[in-house]
Order: sequence, then structure tokens, then C-alpha cells
Amino acid sequence: MTRRWKVLLCGYYGMGNLGDELLARASLHLLEHCGVPLDDVAMLSGNVAESRKLHGVEAFDRWSAREVLSALKQSETLLLGGGGIFQDSTSLRSPLYYWLIVRAARCAGCRAWAFGQSVGPFRSPVSRFLAKNAFHSCRAVGVRDENSRRFFKRRVLLSDDLVLSLPCAKSSAGSKFLVNLRGWDGRLERESAAAFSGLRLPEKSTVVGVAMDRADARVMEQLTAEGVLRLDDVVCPTFDRIHGVFDGAFGAFGMRLHFGVLCLKHGVPCTLIPYDPKVSAFALRWGASLWQGGALSMPGAWQDEAEQKRRLNDLEEKFHECFEKVMNR
Repeated sequence: MTRRWKVLLCGYYGMGNLGDELLARASLHLLEHCGVPLDDVAMLSGNVAESRKLHGVEAFDRWSAREVLSALKQSETLLLGGGGIFQDSTSLRSPLYYWLIVRAARCAGCRAWAFGQSVGPFRSPVSRFLAKNAFHSCRAVGVRDENSRRFFKRRVLLSDDLVLSLPCAKSSAGSKFLVNLRGWDGRLERESAAAFSGLRLPEKSTVVGVAMDRADARVMEQLTAEGVLRLDDVVCPTFDRIHGVFDGAFGAFGMRLHFGVLCLKHGVPCTLIPYDPKVSAFALRWGASLWQGGALSMPGAWQDEAEQKRRLNDLEEKFHECFEKVMNR
């Protein structure tokens, strides 16, 4: 039976988080390199109209069981397209939701695969079971950090975050310093803000808070209002404004993984705050500075561009390998 779509994308899309929208865009970019045009891809989304407009593909409501099942029945494969979707740092809902999607795909005859995943952290053995069971049902699995690879007893591919595959121009040096803080445990974001306030910046530097979603903006605006954090501005970048935000930055300090990825892509030295193991793994893999508490120093440079290019080629090759495997070629 011929199905309408070759790939149904599934992730935390349409939920107002720039990092996850970048993962969706990167998945589409890599699929096009595999010969899959946008017309052959659909996605599950929390905001169907926005996803259709932003990514140019058909979208289905991720919260509608009827729409999800319809999309799965019309798709050859289900791609879990990057991110840390199997973790229970906040609740059991995330691993349970994605486990149900994978199970529904199996019932609908839609072959599941995953790439660019981080697995964990887990507080509950139930979450661990759901993750292992879901990925066991996948025809091919690619992860973006060593901790996630160790989670599996069977062979999986180790690569990098999908967003690294997106084309990007390097930024020019300037007078901006970028900060990204998110809400976490109420303590870490405050200690990070206090550490940044002790960092001596060059005169006439402009400090810009970069919110990867609106919740980040609220956190940084609150800390600024309380006098804990010093910022000249807070911005929420959209796809067409990303380069303008990072261009002219000479350094950065932040929490979110994809803030660090964007710094790497634009060549902005960055110190990352390891609130999650995936952030630590990314920093260690790419040579970024890690803040472990105490005084904050100016960030050091990333790995050289030749190594970045080699790893990008490796990412594209391994994505293609997973695609060929799931398509039974």
C-alpha cells in the first residue's frame, strides 16, 4: 500500500521553543539531502498553523489521538527528530507520550526510527523502561552523546546534535556579550546570574539576554528587576533574526543546549552552565568552557573549524545511514 508521506516527524515541535524548531528545520534539511522533498514529510505539532507556515510541511495536532493515528497510517516512517524527549526531569508525561506514539506507529504499520537523541536523566524506573522499550522498537537509532549511547545494550550510532547541520555564517566580532538563563531549581539560575555579575567586561560592552523561549525571557527579566542580573536588553530570536542576535558578539554565557549550539555555529566563544548532562556532554565534545560554580572567567575558543567540518560530515553520513536502513535499502 502506497502511503502519502515518507516521513512523519515527531518531537517537541510547535511548543514555542526555538531549539526544538531548529531541530525540526535540521531534520527537514537532512531529509532533503537524502532525497526526501518537503512534500513527502509531515509533522506532529502543538501549533499546526504555525508549523505549516514555518516549515512548509503538512502538520497534525500532536494532542489529537485521531489526527496522530491518521498521520501514522498515512506515513511510511516515524522519525523522532532530535532532542531530549525521553527524560523525566519535570514529569513522567514526556516519556509516556513518546512511548505511546512509538507504540501507535507500530500498530499503524509505520516504521519508527530516531536520530540526534539524548536519553535521560531519569528519576523513575518506569521512565527508563518506556525509553528502552520505545527505542527497541526503532529500526535505527542515533544519539548525540556518549551517556545516551551507554544507555543502550544494542549498537546505536553516536553523532552530534542535528542543529549543527544547518548552514550558518560566522559572526563578526563586536561589543555584545550574550546571556541565556532558564528557569530550573530556583537556585542555579540565581547563582549563575550572580557569577555573571562578577565578570569584568570591556568598557562599552552591551549585555543581551537571549531567550530561547518566552519562559527564559520572564526568568531573565525577573532577575534583572531584582538586581541579581545586569542586562541591557532581552530578545526572543525568530528564525529570520538569529544571525542578527549572534553577530557582533565576543562572548556568551548560558544554560540551554541550543544556545550553545548557536554560539558554536556563529563562532562565539561560550561558557555553558551544566544544568543537564546533555549540556555537559556537548561542551566536552566541542571544547566549550563549563561553569562549575564560583567565579566566572571569559570563555575560551571552540575547536578549530577543520574538526567542526569533519564532524558535520560524520553527522550527515550517519543520518543517511539510518535513513537507508529504515527504508530497507
